[in-house]
Amino acid sequence: MRATSQKPQSKKAEFHNFRAEERGGTGRLRGRGGSHNKMFLPGVPVPETGIYEVIHDRGHRTAHEVVMHPGDLFPPCDQCDMRVRFKLVRTAPYIFDDEDFVDEQ
Repeated sequence: MRATSQKPQSKKAEFHNFRAEERGGTGRLRGRGGSHNKMFLPGVPVPETGIYEVIHDRGHRTAHEVVMHPGDLFPPCDQCDMRVRFKLVRTAPYIFDDEDFVDEQ
């Protein structure tokens, strides 16, 4: 881990930086660094099982975390519709995908 003298950005500033770097058509917004800095748009497939931070438009709700499974689509928000964003916090395997917990019927 490298030291940095830069002050952390607010969530709002971070969102605008990602939005400015949006890649057309992929459903992902790019940030700096690895996959944990990517933002995902509603309607695109979830790339991997994990815990995602949900960031709503214009702060109608504070950011919160959810579990998403691959193949599911990131959903639109009932209030901010397609302006909601998802950010991978950490990967976490689904318990029933683990070989020690698979039902072998």
